[in-house]
Amino acid sequence: MLKTYLKTAWRSIISNKTSSIINISGLAVGMAVSFMLLLYVYNEFSFDKFHPNSDRIYQVFKNQPANGVIKTRNYTTQQLASVLEKDIPEVEKTARMSEMMRVLVTYNNKSLRFRSFAVDPSFFDIFNFNAVYGTKKKHLTDESSVVLTQSTAAALFGSLDPVGKTIQYNSFPLKVAAVIRDNPRNSSFDFEVLIPWQAFMNQQPWLKDAGWDNYSYFTYVLFKSGASVQTANLKVKHLIAQYYPPDKDIELFMYQFSRLHLYGNFTNGVSTGGNIEYVRLFLILSISILIVACINFMNLSTARSEKRAREVGIRKTLGARRSGLVKQFLWEAIALAFIALIIALLLMVLLLPFFNRIMHVVLFFPYGDARFWTLSIAITFFTGALAGSYPALYLSSFKPVKVLKGKINTLGAAIAPRQVLVVLQFTFAICLILGSVFIYKQIFFIANKPVGFSKKGLIELPIEGGLFGKFESFRNDVINSGAGTDAAVISEPITQITGASWANNWPGQLPGEDKISIDCIAATYHFTQTYQLKVIDGHDFDISRPSDTTGVILNEAAVKLMRLKQPIGQTIKWMGANRTVIGVVKDFVWGSPYEPVQPTIIGYVKDWIGNIGIRLNPNMPVSKSLASLERIYKKYNPNYPFEYTFTDEAFDKKFQSEKILGAMAITFTALAIFISCLGLFGLALFSAERRRKELSIRKVLGASVANLWFKLSQEFIKLVIISFFIGSAISWYYIQGWLNTYTYHADISLDIFGLTLIGSLMICLTAVSWQAIKAALVNPVKNLRSE
Repeated sequence: MLKTYLKTAWRSIISNKTSSIINISGLAVGMAVSFMLLLYVYNEFSFDKFHPNSDRIYQVFKNQPANGVIKTRNYTTQQLASVLEKDIPEVEKTARMSEMMRVLVTYNNKSLRFRSFAVDPSFFDIFNFNAVYGTKKKHLTDESSVVLTQSTAAALFGSLDPVGKTIQYNSFPLKVAAVIRDNPRNSSFDFEVLIPWQAFMNQQPWLKDAGWDNYSYFTYVLFKSGASVQTANLKVKHLIAQYYPPDKDIELFMYQFSRLHLYGNFTNGVSTGGNIEYVRLFLILSISILIVACINFMNLSTARSEKRAREVGIRKTLGARRSGLVKQFLWEAIALAFIALIIALLLMVLLLPFFNRIMHVVLFFPYGDARFWTLSIAITFFTGALAGSYPALYLSSFKPVKVLKGKINTLGAAIAPRQVLVVLQFTFAICLILGSVFIYKQIFFIANKPVGFSKKGLIELPIEGGLFGKFESFRNDVINSGAGTDAAVISEPITQITGASWANNWPGQLPGEDKISIDCIAATYHFTQTYQLKVIDGHDFDISRPSDTTGVILNEAAVKLMRLKQPIGQTIKWMGANRTVIGVVKDFVWGSPYEPVQPTIIGYVKDWIGNIGIRLNPNMPVSKSLASLERIYKKYNPNYPFEYTFTDEAFDKKFQSEKILGAMAITFTALAIFISCLGLFGLALFSAERRRKELSIRKVLGASVANLWFKLSQEFIKLVIISFFIGSAISWYYIQGWLNTYTYHADISLDIFGLTLIGSLMICLTAVSWQAIKAALVNPVKNLRSE
């Protein structure tokens, strides 16, 4: 029986090639995009879960009151790890990790820069990274050892086994102990080189004296099996107060590491989500796209009902039961769905590179994943059954006597549910159109909001190697070459400032205000000129004024916090020393462009190991300036690669999430419009078949082609207008809520809604006009000769 159903289904597909192609293509596109989104969702949910003990791995965080709110950070002290193992019985192991370091690794005169971290040997007991060369037991147990990832080893040694070979790590010799596989694409770690914690301390001896107030490292914890995390968190909550009373307000807690990728945002010390918001959105989109494709399938299937009606009538006359007809139509739909699946899989292979680019991910087609194939087949069966259910039930309900007499007025009753389906399709499309427009409007609004310094023509590069202690000479060479107009030292790239200071004092300070955390930047001479900050009072650090070496510059937010009416000349305590305020600069954005500017202290620090900002000469081509800078850089650092970052490009990365959301919204908008237009095409075909005699009579009575076109099109215009008002109401509610999550946001303007309505009507008329004009041009004799 199944073979008969499939044979009949195939004959139906062949006899209706055009509608079948449209039907299959709409379903295939919807399934392909839905599957890619589900692949992305699965990848996001699998982050950091490849470690065997992922359910027992936690990271330590601190909650610190500051300026009336609680700031949550994952930076901890280096002493914390050993204390946790000693004082908390639920803890099995701990491991420390440093911040990321861009280091120069040299082997046989080949020098390359890699992302490096320092970790405890226990890091490999907590996390699982498979070894390619070397044994796990020897990972970083020797303080003169180093572990490389597979791609790092290939870059330095080619296909050779590097274990036992010595490399230069900056200027320190280290012996390769092991090579591990590259981090999986669903890992939060992005290291390329790992060194022992003790080697890190040996290279920077001053770190050995760093106390409990130095929050610069990450601490990971492996809990014992069956241990209560809640109990352990109660024990660590006030641990800092026990060992360092000045920071008694800081509270610690441990959070599951595998949840951080999706739930890594904290507000006032409580997890408030994170990437999970986007993952949920994409999951909803994938389901919605699939449903829209199914709706399109239903519309196109029932549009062919006039042709299938006589078939149903004859088969019922010959004794066919309704259940048999339902099965036939369902298997026909399932057969179409499986043909669509094959095309969808081919589309996935072709579209995945594009999808990866706009989503900034690396996803691969899961050829060998049995779960993917099982899920794909299950979804296809479900999609075929869902998409074919309405046509099957509807077509099998025809009365044979009425059908064979040509009386199938019951088709008119079907227009209501079909109209509802089309309204649902276009409502979804209009929501996507409005969402896309407002996402990009918000990005444009923030990107063009003044940031308080000039990003254009500014590059930054790290101070390392021969540049230590020779900045002024380097700066003079840069200016004399004409490649740059100025340069300055800054502790970190201006778009990535993370420094903060506590125990600051200022005149008129109120009790408890010394506990306020204030962001800070270390800099030297020429800072405001290079970054083109606006000095509104006082002056920049001046090399001709020796007293400026003990000076600080405040931004407007810091002056407001300290309530300094005449800030210039005031003495404040910063970084444990008295400093004189020599300048005030206008607030500038270095953190989140969506949030208010935070109070910031810019302090002079001699010989700081940080970054150099260079203002390029606007009168010289950028390529020529960079070539000249590279020659000067190589003069001081012959063994180091010349690597730099354009500040405007780094700043643009702050909008990456919104840009991804916008790109996805536009892509899905185009897709939803495409599938919805197929749905309108199906409804136009359905309506033209149902009203062909009416249109022919009107034409005989003198109606023009334009009148007939308008008569057939107006019902679709009504559907689009209904969809617009429903979609606008839904969009207004959610867009307003989304925009209100930002301190600075664009306004909701009514003109965008008006343009969306006009655009939707044009799309609608484009989709139905061909079918409407075709119906209007048919010779009326052809439709009326049986009357």
